[in-house]
Amino acid sequence: ISYISSAYAGSVSDRAIVERSNLTKKTEPGDSIMADRGFTVQDLFAPIYVSINIPAFLKGKTQLPGLTLLKDRKLASKRVHIERLIGLTKTYKILKTDLPVYFVPLGREIFYVCCILCNFRENIVSADA
Repeated sequence: ISYISSAYAGSVSDRAIVERSNLTKKTEPGDSIMADRGFTVQDLFAPIYVSINIPAFLKGKTQLPGLTLLKDRKLASKRVHIERLIGLTKTYKILKTDLPVYFVPLGREIFYVCCILCNFRENIVSADA
């Protein structure tokens, strides 16, 4: 895990989170961000040559074109690793239940420590993936 944003309420948009976290300043030309369909901030990253990889969707078609299908399969294989990493963070007991009210002010720090600890665990992605 190399970046963790601050926590935001569910009503805060992806755009607002990207802008408030200065994520565009934490990326470099050639970086690639994996995102879901609703992540509509490509215009913020295009000027700094950071690509946003979003899975294609059919839009009324019955099948994706060959190159798009191949790209999506590769993207999905990488996405599996991210889902596994998210699952790994949830193995810490403190993150398995609702945070007690007296820990809420420390919520970000608690999550941060759990993510950092994940970096010390056995690799979940092989070097050739």
